[in-house]
Amino acid sequence: MLRANRLLYEMELDFRLAQLDAWRTGNRPMANIEYATLVINAMGFLGLDLMGAADRTRLASEYFDIIRAKGFPDTACDRTIVCLAMCINEDFPAPDLVMAHNTACHMELTSFKAIGEYFNKPVFTLNGGLGANEDTLSFVTDQLEEFIEFAEKKIPGVRYDEERMVELIEIECQAAECLHQVNSLRRLTPCPLSALDAFRLPRMPSYYPEPRRALSYFKAWRDEMLEKAEHGIGALENEQLRFLWVVTGPFYFNPFMVLARRGVAVPALQFGWMPRLFGIKYQIYGDESEYGRRLSPLEEQARMLNSNSWAVKGDVWVDDCLDVAKDLRVDGIVYYVQIGCTASAGLGRLVAERSEAELGIPTLLLEGRQLDAQFKKQEECEAELEAFVDLCFDWKARER
Repeated sequence: MLRANRLLYEMELDFRLAQLDAWRTGNRPMANIEYATLVINAMGFLGLDLMGAADRTRLASEYFDIIRAKGFPDTACDRTIVCLAMCINEDFPAPDLVMAHNTACHMELTSFKAIGEYFNKPVFTLNGGLGANEDTLSFVTDQLEEFIEFAEKKIPGVRYDEERMVELIEIECQAAECLHQVNSLRRLTPCPLSALDAFRLPRMPSYYPEPRRALSYFKAWRDEMLEKAEHGIGALENEQLRFLWVVTGPFYFNPFMVLARRGVAVPALQFGWMPRLFGIKYQIYGDESEYGRRLSPLEEQARMLNSNSWAVKGDVWVDDCLDVAKDLRVDGIVYYVQIGCTASAGLGRLVAERSEAELGIPTLLLEGRQLDAQFKKQEECEAELEAFVDLCFDWKARER
């Protein structure tokens, strides 16, 4: 376990305590924070990580029962329906204002809208995830300006603070530089990053009530990784294979224990923003090369809202998966076919075909759910992973 994780756990605890206090006292308005973290924070909202909180429930049988009882479909991506059930069951607050958007996928947009409509909260619908060009950048930036006007009218005391926005962008630039350095280190063999740490979706500092404190975690994580790399310390004692894990995974058990026992390192999780956040293909805030000019603060937020490869054309997602696999020199890909994921499930076959043809590596299409342990038993997943490890060892032996 990384020593830096202690800082992360403390930040997560303080985040929950702040949400709990705002929920109980009503002293600070809350808005869902997924992907629009800069503008939400700069307006004085406390963020509600609806999807991220759902990811952290591990076992969600009770929430699936609530969804079914209320007549909502239970076949959608787990995180998009479990967060609704969490709010219905009063285990998590409903936001005072909802930004519903398709920045990751259409299922998230419909889930956000359902939460707003169920709790009779104001909902602003934003059309993002459109790819990177001047027209789409302008289109989303205009919508952000409309959102600011909408929120200021609907929620007393909320005001957009551009100086705060600029400060947040500067903080996130520093965090992104840390992520870029971490990525350069996990190319090493042995890989200094454990599978569990690689699997964690990084929350950028503007997620948190105290972004500068959050930045200290990114720096501590980077420094600890540098220390491991300097001494040649890997997460595994005997690394023999490297896998790229793609999309998401089962949260009701730890699938990486099976791989670790076989000497398989998992240096990265490929998700919608991974190539951008870790600097593999794209740059983040402050970069002028992508558009050939310096972006305004709201344009910087729009850039991010348009650049999640779960939401754009399928060929972008497939190319990103292959480029990350090539960058990290992996021996195989585990592509988690998440039931209900309209953005990525059908593209797994294309990733598998192209990874074999272009990179000479196999892909396991591991079907499952995130939070429903009844859909697929742990033993079934582990057996598929074991068989795939055997296959990859065979492929590697033939190459020699």
